[in-house]
Amino acid sequence: MIYSKGSVKNIADAIGVTKLKDGITTAMAQDVEYRLHEIISEATKFMRHSKRTKLTVADVNSALRVRNIEPIYGFETGRPVKFHKASTALEDIYYVEDEPIDLDTLLEEPLPSVPLEVVYTAHWLAIEGVQPKIQQNPAPVDEEELVNKKPVKSQRQEGVETIPLVKHVLSRELQLYFECITESLQSPDPVVKSTALESISIDAGIHQLVTYFVQYIAVTVKNNLHNLEVLKTAMAVAQAIRRNPNLFVEPYMHQLIPSLLTCLVSKRLCENHTDDHWSLRDGAAQQIAEICQQFGQSYHTLQARIARTLLRAFLDPTKPLTTHYGAIVGLSRLGVSIVKVLVLPNIKAYMSLLDAEMEKDSPQLRDDAKHCQNALLGSLRVLADDSDDLTPANLTSVEKSKLVNVVGETLANVVFSEKDGGRIIAAVLAAAKAKE
Repeated sequence: MIYSKGSVKNIADAIGVTKLKDGITTAMAQDVEYRLHEIISEATKFMRHSKRTKLTVADVNSALRVRNIEPIYGFETGRPVKFHKASTALEDIYYVEDEPIDLDTLLEEPLPSVPLEVVYTAHWLAIEGVQPKIQQNPAPVDEEELVNKKPVKSQRQEGVETIPLVKHVLSRELQLYFECITESLQSPDPVVKSTALESISIDAGIHQLVTYFVQYIAVTVKNNLHNLEVLKTAMAVAQAIRRNPNLFVEPYMHQLIPSLLTCLVSKRLCENHTDDHWSLRDGAAQQIAEICQQFGQSYHTLQARIARTLLRAFLDPTKPLTTHYGAIVGLSRLGVSIVKVLVLPNIKAYMSLLDAEMEKDSPQLRDDAKHCQNALLGSLRVLADDSDDLTPANLTSVEKSKLVNVVGETLANVVFSEKDGGRIIAAVLAAAKAKE
């Protein structure tokens, strides 16, 4: 027997298990011997496959891993291990002779270098199936370039090296799908157009086309700034890709928001002023509000940056009234807090500008000013809708004078003529008092 009963008893005594019966120690010794035969046989296979004739610790560790056993630590060595035999009265013992160490030589050796601290960095392995070309990722391999291998000359200018961009491989099926969808979106038939939009909003296999749709929206808005129908279609595409539960659109929001802001606060969105470009601005404002609500947790400064942009457009007297309308509607859609902090304190000063515009002879300016006035009334309704527990104020001259101090006389008269004027007055006065 290779593994004796005495070894089993010694190990049992070392761990506190005493008085083992001979039958148990014999059975355990036989089992240990069987396990050793298994490990040695498995390790020998690794040795033979490695074209070696000497069994190493690495072979034994590989055999242990195959058996799902923790490997041996601390026995790796670059030199062959030699065992020496020591005969005793009971049995022969084999041991590895320790190499003598000269302490003087060890003390005179230089200290090893201090190891670097462990640091972790995060980077994108792939974005929507496309591997970004950064230092941490391996260089992408293009099979066509390997066949027709041509040296790519990098451009150097003032010490800056320009590397070609990563090629986005798109299947032929997705290319045909994108071409078909974009052609359908330009169709005069509303059924064809709505079918294309529905496909974008529910299809689960178009995640690689998100960046192409975002680019399509940006190019469409830029090149058709005065074509109302085309702009409405572009905004419908933006809404469709956002509402598709199978698409991951978060990385593309910074490219989509400028197009939405353009349709919200642009000076002119149609050739004929009588066309309903106001609904397009309302839709763009609603989409921006939904984006802030959806991604506000991930991007804490998103809503603040958009609100700052809209506030500048709202308070700039050189901007046209159409831009003011888009800014007011956009701020109102961002929530009651934005209305309290940014819109309400500036209404009275803005109404003095609006009153001057409404007194002009131009029907177009008066119509634009009327829409801005209604937008401000809508922002006041946001305050009223958020305050369910408020008691409607009495429509008296005292309440009217208080309201005039906050929103100006013209808008106060409009509020008094509304059916829910009492609730609006109560909400506005409560918000103004809280602001003080």
